[in-house]
Amino acid sequence: GWGDGLEPKLIKGPDVFLAVAERLREQVPETMVLLTGPSRGYVKTGLERLEVPYRHALLPDVDAVAQAYEAIDVCLVTSRDEGGPRAVLEAMATGVPLVTTKVGQATDLVRHGENGWLVEVEDVDGLVGWTVHVADASAEELDDVREAGRATAEATAYEALRPRWRELLRGFVAMPESSGD
Repeated sequence: GWGDGLEPKLIKGPDVFLAVAERLREQVPETMVLLTGPSRGYVKTGLERLEVPYRHALLPDVDAVAQAYEAIDVCLVTSRDEGGPRAVLEAMATGVPLVTTKVGQATDLVRHGENGWLVEVEDVDGLVGWTVHVADASAEELDDVREAGRATAEATAYEALRPRWRELLRGFVAMPESSGD
């Protein structure tokens, strides 16, 4: 909802996120959380209770979203179920290492250890372990993951997929001629 967000949307895994944040704070003391979007009251209250520092920002436009990704070292998706999540491709496109549960398009896009890391839904140990791995990884490993993630994002961009959709739908749907594909 758009209120204070004190009622959690459990499908998004905010309780899992808080369990991960608590363990990360113990293993990586400099852990800080960047929250974006409206209605984060449940998570903010939990982070305050756990004494995990955080910042919360409402992002007005796509440039602000890109700046937010530039400010983080890892993108953590703790959802139980998703159609997207949009954060998977956003993280990849901006070169941010991604640790995500096996939800939505993540299962199709993320190649574990190549362009991100996948764990089972509600696997707090896995989420913590791979996030700590990112914190401890060599610059070379992270550069490889970032490069592979960007390549994945570029390959799934609308401009890259439009010719494939055209070919798939040819003969089934009348399609106007257009240049560029």
